[in-house]
Amino acid sequence: MKIGYQGVPGSYSETALQEYFKDYKEEKIEAIGYSDFQEVIDDLENNELEVIVIPVENSTTGLIARTVDLLRYRPIIAIAENYQSIQHTLWGLPDSSIEDITEVYSHPEALSQCTTFFESHPAVTAKAYEDTAKAAEYISENGKINQAALASHRAGELYGLKALKKSVQTESLNTTRFYIMKHAETVQLEGDILSLYVETKHESGALAKFLQVFNLFDCNMESLNARPISGKPFKYGFFMEVDISQMTSPFELLWQTLEQVSEYVRLLGRFDSAIREK
Repeated sequence: MKIGYQGVPGSYSETALQEYFKDYKEEKIEAIGYSDFQEVIDDLENNELEVIVIPVENSTTGLIARTVDLLRYRPIIAIAENYQSIQHTLWGLPDSSIEDITEVYSHPEALSQCTTFFESHPAVTAKAYEDTAKAAEYISENGKINQAALASHRAGELYGLKALKKSVQTESLNTTRFYIMKHAETVQLEGDILSLYVETKHESGALAKFLQVFNLFDCNMESLNARPISGKPFKYGFFMEVDISQMTSPFELLWQTLEQVSEYVRLLGRFDSAIREK
């Protein structure tokens, strides 16, 4: 089974992949790292991959827009979720100290999860990099004593770096949520959580009418996030997650009703809650 993720060995996405598939024994797993999320999703859509693992939400910074925005119009779907505790370590060269550091490299999401550190170290500049583990690799190869990376414990060890400060993240319970996704044509969906994206009709009260459907079907709204629609300035689409565990009507009837009261709606996933399972 070919499974894609964004990053290199030691990235948090790779860790989520390993955690979710640790007991999988049906066939050999081949984990394939990509430089960006667009390529990962493209290869799943084109059936070059069977599964992908991508981050969609963080407990500190919220929705990860750079990934979920890519899902709006794609024939791929989430079949499960996975939660990973994200503990960022500041990694430098073996002979460096935290006093030497003036530049810290990491993925933009990781940098935004460590704002308190940068506020308390005003002389240190945050440098956006394509991936947390890739940033650790860069520090190792570049060999500059004033540079460091924010990355996982595994990434720092993989690239022979020295831990200058552990748990740099602002929130101690910093957690990232990942979707496990497949091509929509290859799965039979089940589960109590629906993930969907909707663009409402251009009429008064359109969003309220759409949300009222969930009340009528005894569904509970778990989250709602607005995102700009590309090519339509100041028009917004909405990412939603809904708990349908108390619904007694057929799912098909719910979906038909949602289609009737929206301009566009796509099912992004249906799965059981990983938190509830625990």
